[in-house]
Amino acid sequence: MSPRSIIRGIVYVGYFLAFLLLLGFFGALLPREHVSMETIELPAPPEAVYATLRDVTSAPTWRTGLTSVELLPKRGDREVYREHGADGPLTLEVVEDIPGKRLVTQVADLGLPFSGRWVFQLAPSESGGTRLTLAEIGDVPNPLIRFLGHYLFGFDSTVDQYAADLRRHLGARS
Repeated sequence: MSPRSIIRGIVYVGYFLAFLLLLGFFGALLPREHVSMETIELPAPPEAVYATLRDVTSAPTWRTGLTSVELLPKRGDREVYREHGADGPLTLEVVEDIPGKRLVTQVADLGLPFSGRWVFQLAPSESGGTRLTLAEIGDVPNPLIRFLGHYLFGFDSTVDQYAADLRRHLGARS
């Protein structure tokens, strides 16, 4: 390897690091927290929608990208489970549970580049079905990950996919 090619390699690494720093700088200008929300109408009554949400072990049969769910030991009186999917494992904990009305889960893994909660608010609709509001309230402290999440992956994509999967599973029209 010639000295010229070594210097060229060092320069390319420097450009790459400068690029990452620039992305991190712009990520630092974005808010740490984000809220993604969608309200959908489902033909099933609130009790049936709630039962679907609570049956986490059956979720891989209807949720895109979810391959399996394992139930874990409770933390006090809180239910804990681990989802396995395309993005790797994610442990969730049920922090609020009002049958047929409201369900809140939160990320229970420590050391991830993000944390957050999922809020499911159910209400009867005029048609006899359910009006479900799904909200992801996330926190992304790392500015580089925040930039990528905001501009490349989109923070709304998970909520959008979940809503589409639930519509399809419960036979709702889009």
